[in-house]
Amino acid sequence: MRCLFALSADFGEFVTASLMSRGQPFERLFALPPQLAAAAGDLPHAAYRRAEDISALAQSARADLVVLGSGYLFAINNLFGPDELAALVERLRASGVALASTDPWLRLRALRPQARFSIHSARRRGVDPAQSERIAALQRRLEAILGKLPHLVVVPAPLAEGVFNPKFASSFREETETETDTWLFVLGREDLAIAGDAFFEHLEARLRELLAVRKNRIRFIAPARVGEFLGRAFAGEPRIEHLPFCDFQRFESEVRGARIVAYWNALSASALYCLYHGVAPVFFGHGHQAAVLEGLLEHAVEHVYRGRPPVFLDLGARLEPDASALLERHRIAGWLATLRADYEKLPDPSSVMERLCHR
Repeated sequence: MRCLFALSADFGEFVTASLMSRGQPFERLFALPPQLAAAAGDLPHAAYRRAEDISALAQSARADLVVLGSGYLFAINNLFGPDELAALVERLRASGVALASTDPWLRLRALRPQARFSIHSARRRGVDPAQSERIAALQRRLEAILGKLPHLVVVPAPLAEGVFNPKFASSFREETETETDTWLFVLGREDLAIAGDAFFEHLEARLRELLAVRKNRIRFIAPARVGEFLGRAFAGEPRIEHLPFCDFQRFESEVRGARIVAYWNALSASALYCLYHGVAPVFFGHGHQAAVLEGLLEHAVEHVYRGRPPVFLDLGARLEPDASALLERHRIAGWLATLRADYEKLPDPSSVMERLCHR
C-alpha cells in the first residue's frame, strides 16, 4: 500500500501524518507546501504549489490512498481555495484513489454545525463579526466538499476513524528522577498574539522561579519576539535557550528530551508526542483554536482527554519550580499512563487504511 499525505501549512498536520505513518507497513510520501518543506529534512517528501500538483504527485507515486491534512485548512492557509479543493477531490476520486481527510475541529462542526466562529482582530482588539462569518461560510462550504469522505484522526473522536500507532515510539518512558530537568516551553505565533498585555511580565517572574532551582534548564520554541525578550531580561544566562525555528526531527527530539513541556494551546497536536514518549505536558492557556470555535475545548476534553482535563496553570501565579514536586502534586504521570491506555485501544493505522483502500 502506498499513502500520500498532502498537508496544509499547519505544523500540527505534519504531527498527525507522522503519528499515522511512522513504522507502518506501507510506503509513505509527504506532499508539502514550501512552508513545511523547509522543515522536512530527509523525510520522503515532494513540494507542491497548486492543488493540481497534489493530484499529479498521487499519480506519479501510484498512491493507493491520499490523506488530505487537512482539507479544512488549505484555504485558511492561503494555499488554494474551495473550488480548487473540490476539483482536486473529484480528480482523485475519478482516478480510483482512496481518499480521506483529517479535521482540525475533530468533527465538532459535523456534530454541531451551529457552533459559532469568533475570529479575533488585533485592529479591533476583539472579535471581528464580518471575518467570523466569512470563516463560518468557508467551513460550511468545505464541509459540503469533504463531509462524506472518511475522516482520519489520531485521537478518539466521534464520526471519525481514530488510530493509535504503537510503532511510532519504541517505549513509554517511566517517570524517574533526573540530574537535570529541562522545561520546554512551546508557544506559537497565534497563541502569543492573544496572550495579553501582562504576558512578558508574568513570564519573567515564572522563569526566575525556575532558575532558582539549580538543576532546571529552560528551552523555548517560540517566535522571535520571545527570543528578543529573553535576550533582554536574561542576558548571559546559560540555562535559557531560544530556538526560533525547528525542523520536524529537532522538534520531536526536544519534546522527547524534556522533563516537562509547557504549552499555551490545549489542542496542540504536538502534545500527542508527550503521550507517545511519556513526557509530562502542562498548559498555560486554552489556546487560539479553543478561542476560535465555540465548544471546541469542551469537545477536546471529552474526547481527546477522555473526560480527564489536563493540568492548566496560571502564568500570573507562582509556579512550583521543582519538576518532581509539580508532577506529584498534579499526579501527571498517572494521568498520562491512563490516557495512554485508552489510546492503545484504538486500531493501528495500517488496518484502518487498508480497509479504506478496499472499501
